[in-house]
Amino acid sequence: MNRGSVDSIGGWALNELQSFLKGMDVVYRNPTGVTKRMRCNGFREPANQQMFRLDDGTRLSVADYFASRLNYRLRYPNLPVVHVGSSVRSVYVPAELCEIPGGQALTKNHPEECTREIIRYAATNTQTRKQKIVSLASQIQYNRCPTLKEFGVEVGGDFEKVPARIIDAPPIEYARSEKIAPRSGVWRAEGKNFLIPSTELSRKPLRWRILNLDSYTNEATVKKFGEMLQQQAIRCNVQMEPFDMSSTYVLVRNMANALRDIGTLLEGIKKQEPAITIVVLPSRGEVYSKVKQKAELASERIGILTQCVKGMTVAKKGTDISTLNNIMLKINAKTNGSNHCISQNAVPPLARGKVMYIGADVTHPLSDDIPSVVGVAALYDLIGFRYNCSVRLQGARDEMIRDLENIVHRQLLLYQQHNRELPERIMYYRDGVSDGQFAEILTIELQALHAAIARINPGYKPAVTFIVVQKRHHTRFFPHGNCPADGRNQNVPPGTIVDSEITLPNRYEFYLVSHAAVQGVAKPTKYVVLYDDSNCKPDELQALTYNLCHLFARCNRAVSYPAPTYYAHLAAYRGRVYIKDRRINMNDLERAYRDIQIISSVTDTNPMFFV
Repeated sequence: MNRGSVDSIGGWALNELQSFLKGMDVVYRNPTGVTKRMRCNGFREPANQQMFRLDDGTRLSVADYFASRLNYRLRYPNLPVVHVGSSVRSVYVPAELCEIPGGQALTKNHPEECTREIIRYAATNTQTRKQKIVSLASQIQYNRCPTLKEFGVEVGGDFEKVPARIIDAPPIEYARSEKIAPRSGVWRAEGKNFLIPSTELSRKPLRWRILNLDSYTNEATVKKFGEMLQQQAIRCNVQMEPFDMSSTYVLVRNMANALRDIGTLLEGIKKQEPAITIVVLPSRGEVYSKVKQKAELASERIGILTQCVKGMTVAKKGTDISTLNNIMLKINAKTNGSNHCISQNAVPPLARGKVMYIGADVTHPLSDDIPSVVGVAALYDLIGFRYNCSVRLQGARDEMIRDLENIVHRQLLLYQQHNRELPERIMYYRDGVSDGQFAEILTIELQALHAAIARINPGYKPAVTFIVVQKRHHTRFFPHGNCPADGRNQNVPPGTIVDSEITLPNRYEFYLVSHAAVQGVAKPTKYVVLYDDSNCKPDELQALTYNLCHLFARCNRAVSYPAPTYYAHLAAYRGRVYIKDRRINMNDLERAYRDIQIISSVTDTNPMFFV
């Protein structure tokens, strides 16, 4: 690489490099040859601009310091310096004097091609997986372990046989009360209109725009995609303004400038007052986070609804009906429509009436200098489809939701505002909690729920059920005897429930396989009821939970855990997108949270913007 190309590195390339290096070790070799291994916290200003103060009060740039004090003139003074060591101290070293030592564990997300290979290797059918388990257990020889022998523990050589039952999937209802019965966790909705098209509520055609930020996707490809998407909208009974390249398509003359000036482009589009803007993204890079930050954060003062699609998807699957339908599912949900609901005759008594489902999740960073992000999603309509979300920042790796009282209080007010009455029952599905945290979460989050309720009205006493949703476990089910096998991988069928033998006797818990695994062995989700002041009947709670797995807006299939929990995960992910590439002072998270406030024109107008 020549000097000019190194000096000019910046923009997206620099952001991608920083994302990769952050949290890794670098070896700094000073001009005298002394080396020191330190942690990389990211990049700062170029060496000839990054200032710091010496002990005597003198202010110098990093480049001037090396020239005057170490007699070393930097070859690349325009490169950003590397912030190393403790994240709270200002220790900066030139990038040209740093090396990345080999042999470090990669804690970042794997590249897409690696992820595909890992999934392909791990995705085996049930018979192959069973054989592998038996073979490995035989090789490990647990029963020769002296520690296990001391405690009188023996590991059997065969699988445990447990009783199971299969509950029926609920009929899915569309417009004009048309119903579809899911088969193997999937249903085909060809010829069915959305339950409530968003344009039925707005009473005017959906104005939309397409912004292409992918230099590899040409105008002809985008034109064909736009025309096909409009045809799919008509099939779903969503009335969109006619697609026209001269008005719908946003012409970008200089792609390099466009990637730098996303905010300016979105501001220009907002003046045309579209209900939604479809943004075609490059297949690589961090453009997605920039689009969402510019479009949705109050600090950017834009406020525009977007639907991102990768250029590769537009090019390869832009005319595929299934892909177009999936995009329309998200567009209708984001623009205030309801795609489908559970047929009323399949709704258990527990879920009838005024019920609020709340999903909650906390996502944690890989390093301690980035906050954990809380995501909470709460139902606000009586159909059971539409949710509001809340996002919070808190200390790194803190699993307890510290501001839950304020979050739930606000969600209750939003529910009341929409329905003119409060919910009679609150079902709280909490994701990501381990068994060892049950006592603490009841102390903190259950009390927060009750405190939020009491703030509404001292006489307001809704029934509360607190359920933990666990996905990180090693339990797997394999069909045996008369149990039917589903799909080519021969999994237990969706709707399979196990609530005895392998569950604890001192609390109510159950396993549910709600989805059809696309690859490999289906992982059941474990549900643990930590608190219930309404004595829910187990059959009704199981049916309700299974129903909620059919109400995820993004697809016409049952997902592996309930929609409110899924939405909480998406809300937390959106929070992580908002803080990407931001410098955050972990001692002042209130300020960091203020910086990622979502603009009210998005949250108030389109509450499901995050799907």
